Amino acid sequence: MDNNNQLLCINLRHKLHENAEISGNENKTMEILIDFLRNNTKFDIIAKDGYFIAKKIACKDAMNIAFRADMDAIPMVETTDIEYRSNNVDAAHKCGHDGHCAILAGLALEIEKKTIDHRNIFLLFQPSEEVGEGARKIVQDGFLVENKIDEIYSLHNIPGYERGNILYKRDVFACASKGIIITLMGKPSHAAYPEYGINPSSAAADITNFLNNSTKSNVFKGMVLCTIVNINIGERAFGTAASSGEILLTLRGENEEDLMKLENHILVFVEQCCRSHEINFNISYSDEFPETRNHDTCINKILEVCNTNHYNIEELQSPFRWSEDFGYYLKNIKGAMFGLGDGKLQPQLHTANYDFPDSIIKTGVDIFYSIATLK
Repeated sequence: MDNNNQLLCINLRHKLHENAEISGNENKTMEILIDFLRNNTKFDIIAKDGYFIAKKIACKDAMNIAFRADMDAIPMVETTDIEYRSNNVDAAHKCGHDGHCAILAGLALEIEKKTIDHRNIFLLFQPSEEVGEGARKIVQDGFLVENKIDEIYSLHNIPGYERGNILYKRDVFACASKGIIITLMGKPSHAAYPEYGINPSSAAADITNFLNNSTKSNVFKGMVLCTIVNINIGERAFGTAASSGEILLTLRGENEEDLMKLENHILVFVEQCCRSHEINFNISYSDEFPETRNHDTCINKILEVCNTNHYNIEELQSPFRWSEDFGYYLKNIKGAMFGLGDGKLQPQLHTANYDFPDSIIKTGVDIFYSIATLK
């Protein structure tokens, strides 16, 4: 990647950063990216509901390879004093998706300059990764089937590793996860006469204690985690006894089978507990992510590219605990996700001081281009 294209991508990332948008609202982000690609490449742009595809077809019988970047920011106020800080109070690119998009746009620039005549290339700019909805929607829309995609690749920037290092993991790269909302419904009463009501606080306490010990079992094959993220019982009204409440938790599992076991284990207890306390309950879900399970053949291609181009590689010994909706694609076709090191001292993702390092854009582009040109 030459210096001119690298500068174009850096400026693009900064513009995306300034216009950060949360999941499901990536309208300006799409506009910026589409304008960039139309002004700098001859890729065909196909705009869909909330996402778009940029494609370059070499020939009808060529292999169809897709590369994916996520577009959404997270709901967070940016407090860093950078020149291109977010203009939107409720959104900030603290997961580096601005950098992911800049890398994919850079891949388009490289393909425009050095034509690939033996591959059909599809660049997928995806919304709503942070809430686990974007990839599922695109799969349901038929993107993979209609375009007969053979393989799909993606990357994620990773703080805490040497800058520019390529991080790979065979099998599961990132954990499955699921948000669960337990709604407890008792019976209201005046605070002076609590005996006439049913207060769900005792049930909530029992459930909370159970949740904190729910993963201590030998029935799980891999790592599982139950994290309580919020508890709310009653209202701030001193004349009214609590009659309802919510417990919000996130379950994580190295594989989906374990996640399902943990969920069932918890739901059985919740039902028994609520019955004994004579309260009603409801279960709802949010932010559901599959495991991101890489395919060996695609990992082998990534390693071939890295070895040929003398990139430093690190094999991960365990999956990342966070989740990625890229796993929805990998349930349907071959593909792989790899990590790109941000730097040992880089602030962690989803924290106030994090900012995607511009210097790794070139590395991401070069790796993607090398994968696309493999014979």
